[in-house]
Amino acid sequence: MELQQSPLYATYIASLKWEIITLDSVRMFYKRIPFMGGLLKIQRPKRLPNPRKLTAIINTLHIKTVAIEPAQDQPMNSYKKWTARVGKHARVSRSEYMLTKTIRIPLSPTEDAIFRGLTEAKRRAVRKAQKNGVTVQESVNIRDLIHIKNKSGGMLGFITTIGIHTFWSIMSPRHATILLAYNPRHAIVGGVLLVFWNRIAYYWIAGASREGKRLFAPTLLVWEALRVAKQRGAAHFDFLGVWDERSPTKHPDWKGFTKFKEGFGGKSVYYPVY
Repeated sequence: MELQQSPLYATYIASLKWEIITLDSVRMFYKRIPFMGGLLKIQRPKRLPNPRKLTAIINTLHIKTVAIEPAQDQPMNSYKKWTARVGKHARVSRSEYMLTKTIRIPLSPTEDAIFRGLTEAKRRAVRKAQKNGVTVQESVNIRDLIHIKNKSGGMLGFITTIGIHTFWSIMSPRHATILLAYNPRHAIVGGVLLVFWNRIAYYWIAGASREGKRLFAPTLLVWEALRVAKQRGAAHFDFLGVWDERSPTKHPDWKGFTKFKEGFGGKSVYYPVY
């Protein structure tokens, strides 16, 4: 089961005033959006819900738009047929709400082997961060992470952390942890929120100050996140999303952080693009 189909994630979405609808064991999220009408989001279902049953829900709730994000192993032919049937009753959104490509790093090898899987530049950056006196510690203080994330995002950085405090309260401590990077003066210069589900560790949000970037704190944070994920029994580390070359005109500004993530090894994982 993907994280987006988990009961914990449903609890989080409900806290954001979405209605949870379950059909054929698939959790769907419904909300009326101003000037848009009813929106139904179906994220990473293990199987597609029955179109006939779904049509009844669409008509009852006057749903205008269905946003579907199929699971990784969803066959394209059945996905297109399902979309065509549902599309007779509501607009099926072609714009993905979730990223369609990610990178996953297997954590079954030893720590030494995982470290050797990093590019030479990334291994060198880890050592430079340590030489610069950067240290990383686990934390339960979500406010510290939100502060450094907002700071790294500039004037509109606060948008990237809306709902994170609630998300943390639902996921922690069993399914989430915070890693904070400190400079030699013990000031926070970076942070990462890790989320654990179904033996996968997700690199949920991350941020660093200008000083942190100069000290190579982001690279050290990822390396420590890999170590913590392995210690917690995760089988894979998921970067949650990177730029997808199948849709080259979408989000070209993501190429920078994609190059950063590619330096830690792992394999690309693709989700269907209609």
